[in-house]
Amino acid sequence: MSIVFGTDFSERAMTAAKAAAALARRSGEVLHLVHVTEYGSAGRTTSADEALRRDALARLEEQAAALRTEDTRVELHLLEGSPDEVLVEHAAVVHASLIVVSHHGQRAPRWRIGNVAERVVQSARCPVLVVRSAGPLEAWVRGERSLRLLLGLDFSSPSEAAVAWVRKLRTLGNCEVVAAHHYWGADAHVRYGVPLSPESEVTPEVEEALRRDLTARLGDMPGTGAVWVHLDIGLGRPSDALVALARKEEADLIVVGTHQRTGASKWWYGSVSQRIVHESPVSVLCVPASMASALTIPEVRRVLAPTDLSEVGVSAIRHAYSIVPAGGTVYLLHVLEPLDGTPPLYAQYLGPQGAPAHTPEQERLAEQLRGLIPPEAAARGISTRVEVVHGRKVSEAINQAAERHGCDIICLATHGRSGLSKALVGSVAQEVLQNSSRPVLLMRPT
Repeated sequence: MSIVFGTDFSERAMTAAKAAAALARRSGEVLHLVHVTEYGSAGRTTSADEALRRDALARLEEQAAALRTEDTRVELHLLEGSPDEVLVEHAAVVHASLIVVSHHGQRAPRWRIGNVAERVVQSARCPVLVVRSAGPLEAWVRGERSLRLLLGLDFSSPSEAAVAWVRKLRTLGNCEVVAAHHYWGADAHVRYGVPLSPESEVTPEVEEALRRDLTARLGDMPGTGAVWVHLDIGLGRPSDALVALARKEEADLIVVGTHQRTGASKWWYGSVSQRIVHESPVSVLCVPASMASALTIPEVRRVLAPTDLSEVGVSAIRHAYSIVPAGGTVYLLHVLEPLDGTPPLYAQYLGPQGAPAHTPEQERLAEQLRGLIPPEAAARGISTRVEVVHGRKVSEAINQAAERHGCDIICLATHGRSGLSKALVGSVAQEVLQNSSRPVLLMRPT
């Protein structure tokens, strides 16, 4: 593996190159120093291009010599083409683990590497570090100080990739991590199926669930340095909130994941990472979603087992208990029709109604659910919780319950409908599968 640094020989680039060399030295990787020229313009002669090439090569060798140490191996490359495209292609050729570029500010000419940075972030297959201030990174690598990281954290795959890179940075040196999550209160209540409160934008129950789930996404952080979750509620853009928090927390580096959206999707959803690169007062590390690891083995501790109490619906419950280890929990769920008088457009903000059971019907159904608990569950150390709720849509209530209880997997039976019967009746299992952010185990009737 290696680190690629793109230089245009400017003062900012020379400063950022020292940070790139320090990172290469600390991680034991080769530093590839790359300068990209754009030859062949109208009116230029071959001799003039050759003279420019010799000058660029001399400057590249001078910079490489300044960066080489006994512990830092530097290879130089003088390449030709569009700077952003060439840097990304060369990084792929040398199997780079990181591309480092300097930021020259918002008013730099289009050909300068500072504006190239945004285009590299958009297309690179590895993380891109855009350096604004090299001093904190160099001092951290030398072990002279802790690095203060601001991590943009949500429930997306790019965020998962960013978390993985924060873990890697903590193996290189002491890092304090502020994991910031920007959200809208109403959306969070819908996610967990918890009714809105007239007194506050977010209820303590939802805030606790968010903190629990975000902390779980961080996992066990290696290395030293404090790690905490910061919840930021509001309607503004996440990029603006992160940039403002970076200033407030005096962060040295913002770490964010990127979807690398292009075309219509970029126009519609926007690019949080690009806005942060453009506006951030500190260095930014952008990690593409493709860097998220799919090789870790997840632990199943909580399983949601929804049932309609039919013979088929009950059949999946025993399988739910079979995948839970000792100390785990199975949540048995039954969903009723919404209570009368609830406006359909407002119902999504009310959440499931009636948990724990209050009405005689709910008490009767809850007792029926308890009767489905396998006798050996307690002997295996598996606990059970039952819940009967009203929901405007069964599949939505199931997914909300999975989020609310932090379940690792949803285990439910499918009636196996197809063709006309599926079109007329619908498939709760299919809707759960399509909309759930959690793994779903479907059991076909036997």
